[in-house]
Amino acid sequence: METQNFASLFCFNCSINKPTMTEFFHGPAFDWDKHLFQFINSHHNPFWDKVMWVITSAQLGVVFFLLLSLLTIYLYRKQSWKILLFIAAVTLLGDAVGARILKPTVQRLRPSHDEEYHGTYQVHLLQKRDGTCYRGGRYSCPSNHAINYLTSSLLFFFFLSPKVRRRWALALFVFGITLLTCYSRIYVGVHYPFDILCGWLIAFLMAGMGIWIYKAYKERHQDSTAR
Repeated sequence: METQNFASLFCFNCSINKPTMTEFFHGPAFDWDKHLFQFINSHHNPFWDKVMWVITSAQLGVVFFLLLSLLTIYLYRKQSWKILLFIAAVTLLGDAVGARILKPTVQRLRPSHDEEYHGTYQVHLLQKRDGTCYRGGRYSCPSNHAINYLTSSLLFFFFLSPKVRRRWALALFVFGITLLTCYSRIYVGVHYPFDILCGWLIAFLMAGMGIWIYKAYKERHQDSTAR
């Protein structure tokens, strides 16, 4: 009986002393993250509110991927569908890892949803057409915008850069749009900078894995053809 009481008391103390993820992200280790978020989010005006609303919208993402897809079709012709399908598969896999696995596990509240954070800083949010504020989903880490944009940008650049003359222009377009979109997520108050960095890390891993698989498949296919 005493052993059971001691075990239950030990478990109770562990549950009290174990910090929640919200407390962890509110700790001093993430002061730099909050300060940088406040610096970006607090520098706003009506003009940039409209610009950032367009940049962070899903419509820009559709145009971005459509333009790169059309360029891929123009350069690769009949082989383009395989490349586009491959890029889509790797990007969607990274999106699933971020949205379905990491966000529910990490459970870091977005600055737009964190009521405790609102007690120390008033987050600047953009209003939608219906008059409500745009807040995004509940959890923020990692940023799926960062994962999707950078993963697809890295893969598109890998496939398109050997076939274009001005690689710098291609790099400026794909990575410029990616940086602007990620910046907009902080500006509109739905992501901390650390969320973006985590998204980029996952994107590099996913794109690197995709490129490795593609090269391994290509070498194996060439070897089998040579035989």
